[in-house]
Amino acid sequence: MGSRGDKEFCSSIIKDAYARQNGHCASCGVRIWMLGRDGAMWHKFGEPAEAHHVIPVKAGGQADVTNCVIVCRSCHYSAHQGGRWGDTSIYGKASKGSRPGYVSVETVAAEYPYYKYSRANAAELARLNRE
Repeated sequence: MGSRGDKEFCSSIIKDAYARQNGHCASCGVRIWMLGRDGAMWHKFGEPAEAHHVIPVKAGGQADVTNCVIVCRSCHYSAHQGGRWGDTSIYGKASKGSRPGYVSVETVAAEYPYYKYSRANAAELARLNRE
């Protein structure tokens, strides 16, 4: 599958994913005012924003914008440590003797409610961020 070194997101991909999400966490929808640690002081719960692979590197995930989501640190932790992502069967099963047959980025990305900002979810995001 390759090493992590060639699978890290560059800054332009991170910025493009952030723009796609219109500055909201892809998982919980909380407004992310700035990327990285600099934005922690502006975050509703004081957390930095982090880039996360939709399809994990070990499952063949690539470092492109479709496979990148920007999430709060707690949402990122949940993605890696279980939480609602505890069932890793959504990534598919490896086929013996061939390239793993994992599901598409689109299939897993659909599990992130705010993967893409739209007019349809704008009111919900505004409500989430007022509470």
